[in-house]
Amino acid sequence: MKYIKRSVEPLLLEAARHFPVLLLTGPRQSGKSTTLRRLFSAHQYVTFDDPVVRARAMNDPALFLADHPAPVIFDEIQYVPHLLPHIKMEVDRAPRNGAYVLTGSQVFSLMAGVSESLAGRISVHELLPFSFAELPHVNAMDEDTAFASIIRGFFPGPAAQGIPPAMFQASYIQTYLERDVRTMHAVGDLRAFQQLIEILAGNIGQVVNLTKIGGQCGVSHTTVRKWLSVLEASRVIWFLRPYAKNLRKRVVKSPKLYFTDTGMVAHILGESNPRALRNGVMGGPIFENALIMDIVKQNLSLGSPWQMFFYRDNNHVEVDLILARGQQHIPMEIKLTRTPTDHMIAGLRSIRELLGSDVAYLLTSRSGSLTLADGIRGVHWYDFVRDKHLLH
Repeated sequence: MKYIKRSVEPLLLEAARHFPVLLLTGPRQSGKSTTLRRLFSAHQYVTFDDPVVRARAMNDPALFLADHPAPVIFDEIQYVPHLLPHIKMEVDRAPRNGAYVLTGSQVFSLMAGVSESLAGRISVHELLPFSFAELPHVNAMDEDTAFASIIRGFFPGPAAQGIPPAMFQASYIQTYLERDVRTMHAVGDLRAFQQLIEILAGNIGQVVNLTKIGGQCGVSHTTVRKWLSVLEASRVIWFLRPYAKNLRKRVVKSPKLYFTDTGMVAHILGESNPRALRNGVMGGPIFENALIMDIVKQNLSLGSPWQMFFYRDNNHVEVDLILARGQQHIPMEIKLTRTPTDHMIAGLRSIRELLGSDVAYLLTSRSGSLTLADGIRGVHWYDFVRDKHLLH
C-alpha cells in the first residue's frame, strides 16, 4: 500500500530537532503510528497495546527503559503514564533531541501526566484523520464527489486502505466503547452512552444543551457533561468554543459540537447515498462539520497558530467560524449552495465591523472566487481548504 504523506510531517521533524521528547496525540487509527514509524525509521518501535509489554513497563519502569534504550517510539503511552517521570530522568541524564517519540489516544488524561513530568522537554502535536488536501485521489469540486468522501470518512482505513466504510465504522465504535470508555472508568451504562452518541450525531453544528441531551437519553446533565468530556478526550467529538473577547453584546456561552470524522456521523444516521444526504435535512450540518474539521486539521499541521471560535449573540448575528491570531481575525460562513446571496453574508458584515477584520469569507460550492461586498469574498470551499498558504 502506497504511503500518503501527512501535512504535519515537516513540523514533527523540526520539533524532533529541538526537543528530546515528541508526543503525537489523536484518535485511534488516525495514522499516528504509521506516520511516526516512517519519519523515525531508525527508532525502535514498542506498543503498549500489547498487554504483556504493558505489564513489564508497569512492573519495573526503570528496567523497561534500560531494555528499550533511545531512540525509541512508545505507542499508546497513556496506558503507562507512570513511565513519563522515568523518561524525564533519562533525558535529563543523557540529553538527546528526538530520543523519545510517543503517541497517545486519550488526550486530557495523558496531557496531565505530560505537563507534570516533561514540561520544557516535550513538543506536543495532534494528528486527526486525513484532510481533503492530503488525499491525492480526491477531487471534490462537485457536490456528489464531496459527499461521497464525507460519507466514507477520512480515517486511513476507509479513505486509503479500501475498508468498507460501514464495516470500519461499526468496528471502530464497538472497539471504542469496549476499550477506551471502559478504560477511562467514566461510563456505567454503555447502552445509554451509545444512545448519547446517536443523539449527538443528529445535532452536529448545534450549541450544546446539556439538559436537553440528558432528557433525550435518560441521564442527568452532569452525567452528560462527564460523558462529553470522555468523547472529547478520545477525539470522537470536537467542540468549537464561542467567541466573546472584547465584545459587549450578550453572546452564546456554550460550545458547538462537531464529530472529528463525518464518516461516523453518516454511519450512525444510516446514510450511504451521497445525493440523498446532500439534499436531506442533515446535508448542510454535515457539510459544515466536514469543512470546519478540515480547517482544524490545517491549523494543527501548522502547529495551531490560530484559535478557532464561532459567534452568536442575542441579536441573531451568527458566524460559523472565526480564526483569531493576535489582533488578526478571519470570519467565515459555510453554505451548501451554488448561489450565494446577500442574506448569507449578513453575519459576516456585522462581525467584520465588530472585529475590524480585513477580509471575511463565504465558502460555498460555487466555482471561482468573487467579491460579495467590501472585504467579503465568496470562494469555492475546495479551493479554500487546498490553499496551503492561507493560514500561514
